[in-house]
Amino acid sequence: MSVQRQGKYCGEGRKGHGRNTRIKPIEKLNQKVQNFKNTTNHRYSKFVVDTAVLKGCGVIQMEDLTKIADGDKKETFLGAWPYYDLQRKIEYKAKEKGIKIRYINPAYTSQRCSKCGYICKENRESQEVFKCKNNSCGYSANADFNAARNISLNDI
Repeated sequence: MSVQRQGKYCGEGRKGHGRNTRIKPIEKLNQKVQNFKNTTNHRYSKFVVDTAVLKGCGVIQMEDLTKIADGDKKETFLGAWPYYDLQRKIEYKAKEKGIKIRYINPAYTSQRCSKCGYICKENRESQEVFKCKNNSCGYSANADFNAARNISLNDI
């Protein structure tokens, strides 16, 4: 972090008071980030479970995200996001409401058409755009929305 590198250039009030005094601002920022992540995960998990209760769903299906932070994604913000924590929060809140959790294999969920079931790598035109290449279908939607619809299917 840039704040850590600036520790050696700290103001006169922090010099000579030890390492712990110099890193207090860094620890304070780290705690704010952790609090933000925890609060956000609680909000999202509450929204997911409350929506499932409102819609009368007995099962919440989620991608198995155990390998989400592999490779190049480890360095990105979303790769470092605590997915595991979010899933645990959804699990315990769903259990309290009597809703089951099912994890699915996310393979091809972003390449499969949620309308006709046609799977093709070219269906995913970009990170945002999904357009089915099946001549009889031609369904078009936001790519994440399409993948979410696929994940919600019973027979996926």
